[in-house]
Amino acid sequence: MDKVSVAQEELGPLCSLSPEYWLSFLSAQDAEGGIPLEEIVSLYKKTRSSIGENTLVLDTGNSDRGLFILPSSDGSRPQRTSNKKVVPEGAVLISRLRPYLKQVVYVPYGICELLGVDSILCSTEYYVLESKDSGSSIAYLVPWLLSSKVQSIFDQATTGGHHPRFNEELLLRLSVPKNIHDTSASTSKRVDSLVAQHLHAQLEMSKIIVQA
Repeated sequence: MDKVSVAQEELGPLCSLSPEYWLSFLSAQDAEGGIPLEEIVSLYKKTRSSIGENTLVLDTGNSDRGLFILPSSDGSRPQRTSNKKVVPEGAVLISRLRPYLKQVVYVPYGICELLGVDSILCSTEYYVLESKDSGSSIAYLVPWLLSSKVQSIFDQATTGGHHPRFNEELLLRLSVPKNIHDTSASTSKRVDSLVAQHLHAQLEMSKIIVQA
């Protein structure tokens, strides 16, 4: 049986005594020669409470296993405004709520121009990851965050009954394996291409629906 010892001062604000929770923290760091995620990305936390007329607003349901699901284009707008996170192009979004739903997606550069919007906002349930190196794409993180090993860590670390979530400390403590990081450029290009294809397909389908 796996065991873990935690000092009282390590409990933090969550004060979790779940062994699964703390074992997940150990698992997050066990990639030999890996790079801590916090050295690759930072959490973008800029928020806005007002929604402009030409703004795309994303809920957690607008991401599904690496694919960008466009919101309904029926012209309706939220009746009640609430605080939303600002989403920069090139970011990776991952929902902290119910991680088993695998709501992770890359936000490609040029998406605002493609969709004809001025800005993108998202639910505060998302963690917005931004590359610390402006010249490097972090799209490669999407398939890694969706991998069975990482998903298992999230599953162990979630707390809360009706609304299970994992915290940002665990996310940033994850260790990106060296082989994943070494192939980041090629993987990022593949992810970027697939997301773009899926976006174009949705836009074309919308046109066909309107014509019908």
